[in-house]
Formats: sequence, C-alpha cells, structure tokens
Amino acid sequence: MLGEKDREPHPLLDEQVLRRVLTDISTSAAPAALGELIRLLASMPDVRDMDVRNTARQVFALDEAAQAQVRQAAGLYLSNAYSARSVRYKALGQDFHAFLGQVYDLLMSGLIGDFTIPRDDPLRAEILLRTVRTAAGEFKWAAFDYQSLSPEAWRRAMSAYRLALSAGVADLPVRLREGRESRTTVSREFARLVAMQCAGFEQLSPERIEAADKLMRFVQHALRLTGEPLEGSQFSVDLDGFERPRRLLNLPEAAGTLRFFRPGDAVPVLGDLAGSVLLPGGHAAFAGTNPVEIGAAIAHLNRQWGARAPMRQYRRHPMRGEVSLSTGLGLIRSLISGEAQFRPAPAWHLVDASRDGFCLASRLFDGEVCRVGTLVGAYLGEWGTWTLAVVRRVQHSERQGTSIGLQILTSGPRPAALDDGSRSWLGVLCDPVVRGRALRIVCEPGFTGLGGRLFVKQGPRTVKADVEHLVARGPGFEVWGCKVR
Repeated sequence: MLGEKDREPHPLLDEQVLRRVLTDISTSAAPAALGELIRLLASMPDVRDMDVRNTARQVFALDEAAQAQVRQAAGLYLSNAYSARSVRYKALGQDFHAFLGQVYDLLMSGLIGDFTIPRDDPLRAEILLRTVRTAAGEFKWAAFDYQSLSPEAWRRAMSAYRLALSAGVADLPVRLREGRESRTTVSREFARLVAMQCAGFEQLSPERIEAADKLMRFVQHALRLTGEPLEGSQFSVDLDGFERPRRLLNLPEAAGTLRFFRPGDAVPVLGDLAGSVLLPGGHAAFAGTNPVEIGAAIAHLNRQWGARAPMRQYRRHPMRGEVSLSTGLGLIRSLISGEAQFRPAPAWHLVDASRDGFCLASRLFDGEVCRVGTLVGAYLGEWGTWTLAVVRRVQHSERQGTSIGLQILTSGPRPAALDDGSRSWLGVLCDPVVRGRALRIVCEPGFTGLGGRLFVKQGPRTVKADVEHLVARGPGFEVWGCKVR
C-alpha cells in the first residue's frame, strides 16, 4: 500500500521497488497517488551522485505513471473549484510539478558532467524536453491561482531550451510513451510554454484555463518560434536572459538572441475547430470538456493572439478609496436591501476606474472573490453606494499582492421580488423599471428562461416583463435581458 515503504530502498535505487510503486500509483486514487509521488520526489537522493542514464529512465517512468493521476486531480479541482476541497487538489498539482521540476534540474546538471552521453543522444533530448513540459504543467496549476510561472521554473525551462539548441537536439523527435506513435520536440514544447504565457490566463476562469491548455496542446504543431522577425510575429522572447515573452509593438531590424512567436499559424486551426466542437458529439480531443468553455477559450485566444493587441474600450483614471467586496447573490441582495446585520471590512482599495469598470488591489488573496466570472457586490466607502460587478481579471503574486479588474453591471442595484405565476423568488434589478424599456435582472440559475414572462415587484409597484435573452452567466447567477410591458 502507498505510504508504507519508508523502510524500503528508494525506487530510484531499486528497480524491483520501482515496479511495485508504479503498480500502486496506477491503481490508487489521484490524491493518494500524487501524495506518494511528491514524497518520493522530495526524498530522492542526489541524482548527481548516481548514473544519469539509469536514473533518468526511472524518473521518466515515475513521470509517465503520474500523468493520468494529474489529469484526474485537475478534474477533481475543477469540479470543486468553488469549494474548500479545491485547495487540496490544487496543492497536489502544484507541489508535484515543482518537485518533479527540481529533479529534472538535477538531471540537467548531471548531463553537463557526464561525458559518456553524446551531445546528440536521444536521452539528452528527452531530459530537456521533459524539463520544459514539466514547467508548462507547473504554470497551468499556478494559473489556477492566477499566478505567473515561478522564476525558478522559467529559468529551468529556458536553460533546457538553450542546452537543446547548443547540442543540436532541439528538433529531435522524442516519443514520450511506449506504444504511441505521437512524438514531440524540445522546440515544440518550449513554443507551447511561450504560447501559454501569451494567452492571458489572468482573464479566464479555471474551467477556461483548462480548456485553453487543451486547445494549445491540440494546435501545438502550429505553434512555432522563429529566429527571424517574420510577418505575423506578435511576441518575442530573449534567449540571452530570463525575461518573460513580450508583445511586439514593432518588428526589430535585427533579431540577435531573440526568438519570435507567430500565433497567426495557429489561429486558422482554432477557427476550423470552433465549428466542430459545438456540433453534436463535439470533438474527440475535448471529450469531457464543456463545448461552451472550449468555444469561449477559442474566442479568447483569437483576441490575445490577433494582429492587433487587445485594447481597453475606455480610458482609466487613477482613483483612491476603500472598498468592501461580497460574493454570493443571496448575501449581496440582503446587503443592498439593508437586511444584513453586517458589512464586510474594506479589505480592498481603488487603483483606477473607467466608464465600465474599476481596478482594485489588496495584500490578501480571497479565494471566493478572486475567480474570473464571479459576481461581486462592491461597497464604495467614499460614496456610500453599492455596485454590482463581475470579476474579469485577476493577478496575484506573493510579493505584490492581488489585483482584480471588475466590469460594472450596474451602479444602482435594487432588490426585487419576481414571480412567473407558479413560484416566487428574489432577484436584483440592474436598470430602472420603465414600460417599453429594457431591463436586466440578476437571479439564481434555473428560475427563469428564454421566452418566460415575469411579474416584477419593486416596493408597491408590480409590472410585467418578457424574458428575451441571456446577458451573462457565472457561478451561482444569471443575468437575463427583459422588456418591460
């Protein structure tokens, strides 16, 4: 059983123990399997004192045995993304990739001093390739927390790519799993890692981050880095340092140590895919993923990788002031109506604001607030007013704290009672109630639908409204566009 091997030799020192561990991992649930893998990776002897070739093969075996469990852990995290249980699954995914990356870092160090391994040996290419692939996995799990790839992981991936280029194995095809025909290269894996950092994950919900990651795997054959600034090159990365990829405003005259990412090659593939994922049965490569999330991720990548950089619609102005945020439509409604006996402490402060939104910052990371797509009630202390908004961007780092961008639904939310003739419930109105005018109504999912008719009661006044279209949807809420009769 897992967890009962403390007295056995480490699997990397005994092939028989390794086979037993691999069997246990494959037959255990993801949390137990990843916990055991983390323990093994954290307790590894210094691989620099071991035979690099044999040790690498054994690490590869542990790596491949973990892939199915990592996918299962991601599924468990996404199905519990808005509950306390998600913290455990997320920590397992993050820690596994962090420890595995450290092991590959040691193997890379061993390559430098092991002169028995030729420069063009496929083993060298596989170590470097898996190093980059592990950094990409680490970044996805960090993105679930709206963090960037750690400097250590980026340095490791960049070093692996540079070593592959110098050894001439960057484009050497490598088969990662026996029995499969598919092969990949260090260049292709590094291009995917660069693409992930240019994808704007801070603007996506966890479900859409997962969908975008699957999309980039699907179009990986079209993701390329070039040594020359060709037409369509939108991003660059400097191999001479460890800076992150940057958007190009103009193509440089000389490339030097720059490599250029041309996402335009992948955009047509995404366009062809957009139609097929929404067809009955969807696409086999995205089985188990909501087609709506795939479609939204495709539209997002098209914007991020387009010929023109995404621009703000309205100019932002610096602002100051304390802000209290609340989540959960029921709590927000009671706060707006004055029924609630308390108001959350002002843990956020204004950074800037525009016509349709504002930016907030805090030293803390509130897991209930910091999720793209979350509905929040914002109490602006300086003005004593409530605003209803949706989180559209989240960025977090241990050093700088948390920054979120909110898109305003209404600056004058009003609670109302709703009735469709068979049942009654409570909602929030985003617009003034005027006969013949449009009216947006926020309510819990499942209470109304397209073509429905509602009686809207606000104070002593009751009006009829026809439900015409869905404006927005998120965890625990829907916004419906209606017309007042």
